[in-house]
Amino acid sequence: MWYNLAVTSELRSGGLIRLRLRGGSLLAWLLPAWATACGAIASGMPAATPEGAVRLLLALLLVEAGWGAVWEALATTDWAAPIRRWRNWYLGEVPLSLLPPYSRPGSPAERIARWLAQLRAWGQGVLSPMAGRALGTVAAGLLLSTALALALGQGPLLLTLGLLAMMQLALVLEKGKAPPRSGWDGVIRVGWPWLVGHVLFAPLTLSSLLVAAAFSIAAVGMSQTEKGQRRLLELTGQSAVALLLILLHRPLAVPFLALFLVPQWLLSAQADDGRRTRRAWIWLAAGMLLTACAL
Repeated sequence: MWYNLAVTSELRSGGLIRLRLRGGSLLAWLLPAWATACGAIASGMPAATPEGAVRLLLALLLVEAGWGAVWEALATTDWAAPIRRWRNWYLGEVPLSLLPPYSRPGSPAERIARWLAQLRAWGQGVLSPMAGRALGTVAAGLLLSTALALALGQGPLLLTLGLLAMMQLALVLEKGKAPPRSGWDGVIRVGWPWLVGHVLFAPLTLSSLLVAAAFSIAAVGMSQTEKGQRRLLELTGQSAVALLLILLHRPLAVPFLALFLVPQWLLSAQADDGRRTRRAWIWLAAGMLLTACAL
């Protein structure tokens, strides 16, 4: 999924990160998993061992089926619509069978019972038809994310809790409207998976954190339809990566990273269609792998 054209269509046709293939969007589907693997490489993960392979596979499952399921449901559902209905919701007279026995009219127990009856009717008549499926997906994604994060250890667990808090913040700031702006999506699909890949094998470093943030900015830029904004964000993000590599005494990687940026710059001048987006992702993914190996 990518925003403003490719992202929105993918969101509505199946979601951000799903364990299934979608025609024409394979690279976008693999991007969070790719970022996770790059984060693991950047951490200096030991040579392939059965334990390391299992941990990486669990992390990919966490990112793809856990975080992805929650974000897909949250980002594709118009939560503002049922809330608006609740503001003006009035059931009418509550059946006596739903009221506490022997409760006096106007008593706190009677008022609470009436409010709960209104809430139940709103949930059955409004919330369930409009967002019931999304709520089920969120619940399943939360359960899976929590279980996998606990199995992977403290670092992935803290990142999972932080990500869930950020998803809630996105909903609040966007006032429940779907889809949210692409800035949230870039961080969730690139930055956070990179971080969880790193903490699987080593404590998080400032350099890896900054690289994850810079590539998130570049990913947000690719989702923009306005050419000037697209170029600015792509150049800013990947130039920040190049500067960081110089500061870390990895100058030999910078020319290759610049070569990967040139095709993205040329593609950004084209019309914002699916082919341009897919080709741009290839070069961004190559830059991520190069940087991970250089750290």
